[in-house]
Amino acid sequence: MHNTLFSSIYHVTLHDGKNENYTKQDLTDEMYNIILNLFPQTISPKGAEIKLCNKTYHIQTMLDSDGGITKLYIKMQNPSWAQAHLMTCGYSQINYTIFSKILAGKLGEKCTIEQPRLPYLISRVEPGVIMDKKCLEWLSPFARCIAWAALDPQNYFRLFSR
Repeated sequence: MHNTLFSSIYHVTLHDGKNENYTKQDLTDEMYNIILNLFPQTISPKGAEIKLCNKTYHIQTMLDSDGGITKLYIKMQNPSWAQAHLMTCGYSQINYTIFSKILAGKLGEKCTIEQPRLPYLISRVEPGVIMDKKCLEWLSPFARCIAWAALDPQNYFRLFSR
């Protein structure tokens, strides 16, 4: 990842077209620390599982030189191998390649989406959200914690030395 320090990230939400600037102080410490500890596992080929609100979620992250894309799924009870895709988020501090990839997969949202300043987070709610509507209460804070954990150069050795 890029070594430039930053003080805020621009978050674009595709379902409503909002572009909000947030800082680390805007993150919930408890959620951020959970994400920070879990994030290295999400990069592995199998991803990571986490229990929240008596439900099991699967998180998968792909990182490359442009930034990262993280996908969140809820694990279904029946059949046990099934999962529903809840959200896709992408983040970068060097270019708009990830932004374009996420934007290209949008589902017909009618909002005009303006390109944010760097660094950015772009999040897309997926159709599987119908299987866990309650997650809408925490999806945006979750995405913000993921992006901050991934992009903050202070986390680099912690995340990638495992």
